[in-house]
Amino acid sequence: MSGQSDFCRLLVLATERHWVKMLDALLAEQEEPVWLWVASSWQDARQRYPNCSPDFVFSTPQCRPGGDQCPLLPILLLEHAPLEAPPGVQDWLARDSLNAEVLRRCLEYSRQRQSWQALIERDSLTGVVNRQAFQSQLHRRLQHNRGRGLLLGYLDLDNFKHANDSLGQRAGDQLIQQVVQRLEGVLTPQDCLARLGGDEFALLLDVSQSSARVEPTAQALMQALAEPYWVQGESLTLGCSLGLAYGRAGEDADRLLLHAHTAMQQAKHQDGCSYQLYDERISSQARRLADVESELRRALRRDELELHYQPRQDLVGGAIVGVEALIRWRHPQRGLLYPQDFIPLAEQSGLIVPLGYWVVDRALRDLRWLAERDLLLNLAINLSFSQFQDSQLLPTVRRLIENCGVEGRWLEFELTETAMMRRSDYVLDTMSSLGELGVRFSLDDFGTGFSSFVHLASLPISLLKLDRSFVSGMAVRPDQSRLVGAMIGLARNLGLEVVAEGVESEAELTLLQQFGCDQGQGYLISKALPLPELQRFLQGQPQRQEPLLSLSLG
Repeated sequence: MSGQSDFCRLLVLATERHWVKMLDALLAEQEEPVWLWVASSWQDARQRYPNCSPDFVFSTPQCRPGGDQCPLLPILLLEHAPLEAPPGVQDWLARDSLNAEVLRRCLEYSRQRQSWQALIERDSLTGVVNRQAFQSQLHRRLQHNRGRGLLLGYLDLDNFKHANDSLGQRAGDQLIQQVVQRLEGVLTPQDCLARLGGDEFALLLDVSQSSARVEPTAQALMQALAEPYWVQGESLTLGCSLGLAYGRAGEDADRLLLHAHTAMQQAKHQDGCSYQLYDERISSQARRLADVESELRRALRRDELELHYQPRQDLVGGAIVGVEALIRWRHPQRGLLYPQDFIPLAEQSGLIVPLGYWVVDRALRDLRWLAERDLLLNLAINLSFSQFQDSQLLPTVRRLIENCGVEGRWLEFELTETAMMRRSDYVLDTMSSLGELGVRFSLDDFGTGFSSFVHLASLPISLLKLDRSFVSGMAVRPDQSRLVGAMIGLARNLGLEVVAEGVESEAELTLLQQFGCDQGQGYLISKALPLPELQRFLQGQPQRQEPLLSLSLG
């Protein structure tokens, strides 16, 4: 038995029975088999035939669907021939002149017109709606019922470029086609799928009948796209990010697309195939972060950033043997901002790299300023992992050292445990190249990562900085005190110096001295000081012959 797909599918929207009888009789004379649906309106047809996807729509003027309702232009059924061609229709038929041959020519013309239209409005690779046609359709659908009952999805494939570059454009095309097949397998005929370009798609979901389908549909889409793809004998797995946004009264197509795109960007923070529903509160936060990012870029140009220096003390002799530089942002409206107010944003946006180079440059110039006042100090810089991966790190550091007129042996770079554990071969190669300039290395926030002492022994580091979370409260917690003592002892056995951060009480200082800790810093010794105040502080303290200046972004 033949299925619906073997027939030409026609929908008649009419309340007059004579039109249905006449069309039924004339269609019986056509060579092509026909599947005929009848309804009083487009809404009625959707309720009666939920899977209705006609090839042509016939409609009387009274039952004619709005252009924002039906995806097809109707063939208008008229009692008499009009004086002028009706606008916004595929074609028209007049009952007083209608016969089998006229109906055949009308269907043939309409089929050709749809083919031409498809060339303009369809993506040539996948056959789904293209960007231009989708935006027009979205605009029409939003005008209907003021946008209610619509859900827009913005889908982006993760790692598609890598697969396309690795296997070639032909394989990439096959991959896109498989993605479309999976999407169409989940969506209903009332939904609209469009390819916006490359690996980005738009989904317009009709949720007017039930908003409860949103979550199951989104989950089904994610499950379908998470399955491995088979392309040219290779099994591939792609992640994807889907942003969803409801249409709202008074909202235009561009605004709704922006909301869905914003939600898609939020979904990218999750692993694998994931989706995110647009949230105005999250969007407002994202806009605030974007504003801060823009201001931070201006701050770099306008010299609104500065460094404050916190002294570091030799716990044996009591001399100041170094300082750690802490970055500050003197915001023109918000006042003095601390690292936690902008460093996380700098890391997210990629500004941490130019910001880090600004710190290196400013600290070196401050070092030169101190050296001119007989306070020459070694300079240790805390590098983020992003900056450590930057291909320009080595030439930039070399250039800044040369411009400052100091030797590389005065520099010490600080890295976190997490950075040293990631891409360890790359880290070692970079450390080796910098070491050829005379640069030394220390491990920052020791104890908060995952490195082992066996791993530490293989790294070219000379100093460990014990994280403040271990130092704080150890004077009243014996178990924490024993842990700090053990960590210091093991580090000393590896020939490494230890600096304790966050020293804030005499009791903590005494315990650290008993454990053999080399250096300490914290409010007990001094708060962070601007450069002029640092000069006065250093001039009033006993100095080691070759003291150490430590610099970090935190």
